[in-house]
Amino acid sequence: MGQRGRTTFGDGVVEHIARLAANDVEGVAEHGSGLGKVVGRQYPKVNAEVAGSRARLSLQVAVAWPYPLADVCARVRDQVTTRLGELTGLDIDAVDVTAAKVVQLQEPESRRVQ
Repeated sequence: MGQRGRTTFGDGVVEHIARLAANDVEGVAEHGSGLGKVVGRQYPKVNAEVAGSRARLSLQVAVAWPYPLADVCARVRDQVTTRLGELTGLDIDAVDVTAAKVVQLQEPESRRVQ
């Protein structure tokens, strides 16, 4: 049987998958307040350009202190490339990752010294 159509993925879909994949990496901090999320100041930030069966992405991530930035960014690149390939079948030409912010995660209340 011949093909009856084609499947395409919008930039927003690819960006959403990439954001979820980046958040799965240990050391990536999902960062942004309620208002920050509304006005686009939330991390990870993702920009994707899809052309046919190929995609290029740029991500900005917040890295939790004291994780090594270069290692976290490399793992994000690998995770995003792998997950997008598995879930969409797209050929990923590039995943550029920038550590845009370092954040110290709050310690649970029970760990604080009184």
